Amino acid sequence: MSRTRTALLFVVVGPALALSVEVQQGPAEDLFARKCASCHTVGKGVRVGPDLKDVHKRRSRSWLESFVKAPSALLDTDAEARNLLSEFKGVRMPDLGLSDADVKTLVDLATRCSAEPCNLAGKFTPATLATERDVALGRSYFLGLTPLKRGGAPCLSCHTVRGIGSAVPGGTMAKDLTNVFARLGDEGLDRALASPAFPLMNKVFTDHPVDPPEVFSLRAFLYKANLGGEPAREDSLSIGLVSGVRTIVVLVLLNAFWARRLGGVRRPLTHKREQPS
Repeated sequence: MSRTRTALLFVVVGPALALSVEVQQGPAEDLFARKCASCHTVGKGVRVGPDLKDVHKRRSRSWLESFVKAPSALLDTDAEARNLLSEFKGVRMPDLGLSDADVKTLVDLATRCSAEPCNLAGKFTPATLATERDVALGRSYFLGLTPLKRGGAPCLSCHTVRGIGSAVPGGTMAKDLTNVFARLGDEGLDRALASPAFPLMNKVFTDHPVDPPEVFSLRAFLYKANLGGEPAREDSLSIGLVSGVRTIVVLVLLNAFWARRLGGVRRPLTHKREQPS
């Protein structure tokens, strides 16, 4: 083959080959995507936790492995860990149940990906490609109008989105998710929904994971909400408020019923007393 033809083939095929190499993921990248990507990036900025680019230059190897293995222990005792906790507004990294081999793999990955490009997102479809049908389905999942396939609780059990347009727009147990897309980014939100690292969500969804198509629809809905696609009004109701009102109504009804019951017992006794002897 002539040099000209070889050069032409490289120009045409080379970028495609480079792209195919770039998008490949090994076990280490997959482990990071499942366990870490909801809160961290390597070189793409801060999410819920710090950007891990060059983390090996800021902390010793032994400290990193100890922290990744059991963050709860260091967060209560180690000065550097306590500083991180303060810097990130008290958000605690949960213990992820990692083996020693997993810990070593993740620390090696952060070191390697600090020096060379890595694909830590996997096969990822941006929310910007979602259709109006995807957005509507995501809203339905959020409200619980369409049940999640594996039986997970609907988002509004704990969260709300401003102007969602529901009589009961959501709970107040956890954060308002109106701008969660801006806070976590598209990839971070994807991982937070697919493999949540937040302690409460992790407990709720470990046995009821959200399927990838459901994750995409929820991302589409939250992306639209973040853009102001939902009506910009403050919701006056919440699950907590509605529950409180219902409790008051039930107590009032029980009190009225009990008073009536006692009245029925007292009336004959009072009547006997009033009769002349």
